[in-house]
Amino acid sequence: MRRVLMIAGVTAALLTGQIVPAPATTTAQVTGAYLQITADGIATGRGLEGASHAHAALAAMYDVTGDPQQRQTADELLDYILQRRPGHMNTDIALQLLRSPYLQGDPRLLANLETYLTALLDLYAAQPDTVLRSGDIRTLTGRAELLVNYSEYLEQRSGDPARILSADTAARAMLDRVAALQYTRHEAVSAFHNDRYVGAFPHFVAGDDGNMGSWDVEHWAPSMLSLDQYAAVRALAVGYGRFRSGTYNDAAASGTRHLLGTTEIDPDLIYAGAPAGFPLDGATYEIGEETGEHPYLITYGWSPNAIAQMGTALKAVRDNRVKVPQAAAWLASYWRGTPPRSVLAPGLFWHGLDAKIEYTHRFIEATQLAVPAGFPWLDLERTTFPGTGDDDIRRGGWYDGSGRGAMSAVYSRLAMTGYVESGGHDVEMLNAAGQWWERMVVRG
Repeated sequence: MRRVLMIAGVTAALLTGQIVPAPATTTAQVTGAYLQITADGIATGRGLEGASHAHAALAAMYDVTGDPQQRQTADELLDYILQRRPGHMNTDIALQLLRSPYLQGDPRLLANLETYLTALLDLYAAQPDTVLRSGDIRTLTGRAELLVNYSEYLEQRSGDPARILSADTAARAMLDRVAALQYTRHEAVSAFHNDRYVGAFPHFVAGDDGNMGSWDVEHWAPSMLSLDQYAAVRALAVGYGRFRSGTYNDAAASGTRHLLGTTEIDPDLIYAGAPAGFPLDGATYEIGEETGEHPYLITYGWSPNAIAQMGTALKAVRDNRVKVPQAAAWLASYWRGTPPRSVLAPGLFWHGLDAKIEYTHRFIEATQLAVPAGFPWLDLERTTFPGTGDDDIRRGGWYDGSGRGAMSAVYSRLAMTGYVESGGHDVEMLNAAGQWWERMVVRG
């Protein structure tokens, strides 16, 4: 049964002193969705952006659950979105559409997809340097991954060979650029005095070598740019799967090094240094090599969105059968010594990927609210978690993580789409999440 907020708002009033709006019945017209539940339980940011995130999350969940309520709400959200933004499409939506049977069933979205991709291909044909040397790396890698997937989509439907060739040509140029931007050990030490950046990528792609902008990155682990890393690895892996380029294989393998370590949810792996706040603030982050090099995601809280997106990158590496090169020159330039060489053999490497993908699924499933009263991290210093989440405002969702007690539609959408894309299929968990998303939708 669909869970709704108490009309009188008694629970919310007890928790926050304010009443959180309750959604109307499902017969009322959708008028938006909230962007966030603040740490003190207030729903904010009602509108089109929240509706876009809610639609993407429910569409992903419906592809697994087949739940008719999720389908109905997703349909209503899409109608609302397209009434206000008829050309609704971006790279994230396009990528999701190409793997979603549900979304592919809507001719309006398919038409928008073609318009969006035509504009991208025209931009590359007219201004290739603008595409390859401006903006951030997630824009570049997202476009590359999209074009690879689009070419395969067209081939499966006996699409126009000329359009497939155009998409492949642009994708290869983008992937070549991504691979060229990856840091070797020499480049990482020269630029940042930090060899943890071996196999990582710059945040911005301007100039010959890209750059990190104004960010202080000398003391960051590469995981501080986690979403950049996942997107780059995923694009290179799918590029290798299509083009069988050794360059893409080698770059994807090196980029995966940062992601292979931890496969346990370790409550003792916490950030306890200064200054207060994230290591993003420039604080030095030290961690023993035995625990892997991806600690940020499980520091003084949890970051489900990043964990789920990491799963998508690892699945792309596994599904496209990326192999770790054995050449001494490659190891000298792109491998830092961890994880140990024992994981480099193809069979063990893929086994490790399977284990880490399963870990990302366990992580999402274990941190869905409500969590047990004694759950690790709730009472750590510098956290703002308001409780276990066993209330009608939060139940079924996720805290933003890393100490933050808010609940963002952006991060929750990334958690849901990433979980499903990487093969997560816990229907009970997804249905509970669907109920939380229902409560984020505004009607009436």
